Amino acid sequence: MPHNLLVVDYGLGHPGSVHDAWAFQGTRIASRPGDLIPEDHWTWVDSAYPTEEWCAVPFKKPKGGRLSRDQNLYNKYLSKVRVRVEHAFAALKGRFQSLRELRLKIRNERDVKVAVYWVMCCIILHNMVICFEEEMVGSVEPSSRWAMEEGSGQQDGDMVVVGEAVGTPGQ
Repeated sequence: MPHNLLVVDYGLGHPGSVHDAWAFQGTRIASRPGDLIPEDHWTWVDSAYPTEEWCAVPFKKPKGGRLSRDQNLYNKYLSKVRVRVEHAFAALKGRFQSLRELRLKIRNERDVKVAVYWVMCCIILHNMVICFEEEMVGSVEPSSRWAMEEGSGQQDGDMVVVGEAVGTPGQ
């Protein structure tokens, strides 16, 4: 997730609740990280993700032991960076309220595809807004701040279809 809240990769098509690390396995970044992560760069993830040279994971407390001061400090800063991922989801939810509770009955594979395409379109439009704002205004901060405020602190509906994606018809 870049600093501007752009979504660079996503995995869709997991009906119901799926753990982030499990959904991550189906993404392009997991199977071909070199396509999306420049050399000498890495992703900031939580401890459920794989330890790879391109994944910066937090240190885990050893059984019966404790983390060093440096490890605790690293984990603290890692947590601050990872919060930007939550900001991106909040911005996406703020821009596209339909994603909060997709009012679709999932009865068959076609219905799953409709839900997946809905979420995919919202992600694409979210990225387009960010790119247009950077080009036109030179910054995405005002719009992203508004979208994050709109998307944070609200309860998602019971009928979440795919991961963190949320919104309303017509937006």
